[in-house]
Amino acid sequence: MAVNHVRSFSKGTVLFSAGEQASSLYFILEGRVLAVKEQQQVALGPGGFLGAVPFFQESPHIYTAICTTEVTALTFTRENSRDLVAKQPLIALSLLRELALQVPQTEELVFIQGRQDEPAQTTSDQELLPAGHPALEGTVPLEYGDLLFSSEVDCPVCETRFTATRTRTSRLQLEEQKPDFRNVYRNFEPNFFYLWVCPQCLFTYPERQYNRVPQRVVHRWKAAVAANPPKASFEFDTPRTLQQVFASYFLAMKTYEAVGAGPELWANLWLRLLWMYEDLEEEEWARKAAEQARKYFAESLATTARSAAGDQRVYLILGELDLRLGDRAEAFRNFHAAATITGGDPRTKRLASDRIQSLRAQ
Repeated sequence: MAVNHVRSFSKGTVLFSAGEQASSLYFILEGRVLAVKEQQQVALGPGGFLGAVPFFQESPHIYTAICTTEVTALTFTRENSRDLVAKQPLIALSLLRELALQVPQTEELVFIQGRQDEPAQTTSDQELLPAGHPALEGTVPLEYGDLLFSSEVDCPVCETRFTATRTRTSRLQLEEQKPDFRNVYRNFEPNFFYLWVCPQCLFTYPERQYNRVPQRVVHRWKAAVAANPPKASFEFDTPRTLQQVFASYFLAMKTYEAVGAGPELWANLWLRLLWMYEDLEEEEWARKAAEQARKYFAESLATTARSAAGDQRVYLILGELDLRLGDRAEAFRNFHAAATITGGDPRTKRLASDRIQSLRAQ
């Protein structure tokens, strides 16, 4: 069927975004696409049309369409629609035009063909979070889709192949680096994608280290899974929910506990949690994260060999954590250690000196 106009799209592909001028419409042959308009979401499968109304009205799209699986679709454009109508009259413009006229531009998403309502969830991500953890609503912004791409990954433990999400780091625009070395990017939060999770054995590790896991870690997680097999699988939705993001961090803690992860891994995990809790104004959990991050950074400083510049960074981070926890005297001592260390990075020394001057001024 009009093979030259059939296209394949990978999971996570944004077919079009709300407000974008319509230039194509899509007829789904295989796969699943999520149509999103503010808080409304409708899943479409084979037989569904996407973008028909604005295509025929030559107007902007009123919703965003994102592939939640691999998708194959017949693509209509201004250039090929006449040819497709001639070759496929039963599927053609008369049907699409009728669909366009029947579906008004209202506040509600209206679909007739190919609709697939979401099945009820059998497992709750809340169960993966500790007792008392806030229930978080919302999803990762759809606009992130342009900064992400999918990659096939093999779990280093159980060898399950799954689709993971990578960040197009070359496209990120750095806006600011915080005193605790947090990089703030324009319209993107990388900490939502810090971890990869195997959907089968739930092995969870930072993306950058997932393919370089030591064999001792592999053996320890295999033993842990054999002793206590996972009761459910885990997989991020597209787009992933905030609840799933935080659940992945606590899955990582289970992995770290089982494999005996070093203090640096723990420290970085809790520091990222701290940043996200602060963004969400969850003060109680931000303080808990700050306490845990400080504990592990202090342990790392005492037990792990690194360069003078590396020690500087840890002293500076410790000082920032001390300030969050209200211990100004300890913060001063850590900033002083970063500023007076032998060797190290002159820029970091200036940062530490600036923090000391700020404390004295206050």
